[in-house]
Amino acid sequence: MTLKHVWRFSISIELCLGLLSLVCVLLAAGSFMLQGDYATAINTVPLLVWLREVPVAMSWWLWLAVLFLALLVLNTLLCSSETLWSRWGRSGLMSLFAPQLIHGGFMLMVLAHLLSAYGGNMEQMVVTEGMVAQLPDGKQFGVAGIEAVMSPMGMPTGFSGELVTNLDNPSERFTLSPNHPWFSGGYGVYIKQAEGYPYKRALLEIHREPGAGMALAGALLFTLGNVLLIYLRSRSKESSLVVGSP
Repeated sequence: MTLKHVWRFSISIELCLGLLSLVCVLLAAGSFMLQGDYATAINTVPLLVWLREVPVAMSWWLWLAVLFLALLVLNTLLCSSETLWSRWGRSGLMSLFAPQLIHGGFMLMVLAHLLSAYGGNMEQMVVTEGMVAQLPDGKQFGVAGIEAVMSPMGMPTGFSGELVTNLDNPSERFTLSPNHPWFSGGYGVYIKQAEGYPYKRALLEIHREPGAGMALAGALLFTLGNVLLIYLRSRSKESSLVVGSP
């Protein structure tokens, strides 16, 4: 096999699809294999911390998935460089950069997940009405109220909490509900459960996702690139039909 064949394989869509398929197979296998405390821990600590602490016998599938994702990133970079090198000055800017928007969006999403895998955080705490709690960055907040609506069978049908977001000014408050989290300093505070008996208490979940903004930007770029590509191809088909008509 010559270097030319190696290069063509390295930038091929077949390699891209093959790597994506392997990643999907490995993640599916891992979701069935992972059990017990390791399965619980993967959702409560940054992913890179989990990989460092968990035995390879339990995490090998995820190491392989990360490896294949790295190869997929390399495939994307090589494909972009080949496209820019071979088509520069030979086609319009729109047709040249539409695929690069897709590639750039994918790269941003991968980088966003890497940031969250390194610096992300998730923890839970039980709070009671009237107590003062603290975020991981040291910011304190008060729990002014907890409300839980119960069904006749004793099951919660709705719940909310009222937080004092500034202890120096108790009038600054936020109403926390399942679809309305409170954000502060990069942390999101979610109410997961609440009950009023034997006393009012709630389960709060605190998330930090440093790559969230970058993931959103990547998704927008990826979508924009696909829309432009579809538009260009539809316009190209229309032009060919006009030229080929009698």
